[in-house]
Amino acid sequence: MTQYTPTTGIILQIEWQSTGDPAQNGCGLTLTLNSMDQGLIHIHLDGSTYVLNNRQMNVGDQVTCFYSTFAPVPLIYPPTYHAVVIAHTSAASYATLDVFTRQANGCGLINTENSLQLNISGLTPRFLPNGQLFGGDLSGKLLLVIYSTTTRSIPAQTAPEQVIVFCSNPAENTH
Repeated sequence: MTQYTPTTGIILQIEWQSTGDPAQNGCGLTLTLNSMDQGLIHIHLDGSTYVLNNRQMNVGDQVTCFYSTFAPVPLIYPPTYHAVVIAHTSAASYATLDVFTRQANGCGLINTENSLQLNISGLTPRFLPNGQLFGGDLSGKLLLVIYSTTTRSIPAQTAPEQVIVFCSNPAENTH
């Protein structure tokens, strides 16, 4: 089972977070999303949230947010999650955040649920979260993968458009 759960939706509202600590006021946002799988939800993001390509959030944007499956969630409505990673996605693009490992036959990398195989070429852009190029082995690393099409095979196969490589777990940077 993957450690991160995705939810995709349209941003309906953006509010600055205010906390009891004046030093933290204005350092975080709460997005209200109309999520495709959960309906109305709140997503908190702060300085520890990785935002793909540092893209600004705007009302009307479609985003995919990933939160830790193991993080505590208050039992309120609408549900409120702390985003670990956020990526702008369109109707024609998808994002996944998971650990991918090399298959025994050496063909491609496969996610923890054996549902998605990455066919990486030398032309696949691979970056660290800080925007620098990644030059190591992708196997065993947590990857944010942006892709548009997959095969209908099991597992589905895709040639990613972009891969972000997390050498450490981004959930460890959250509060």
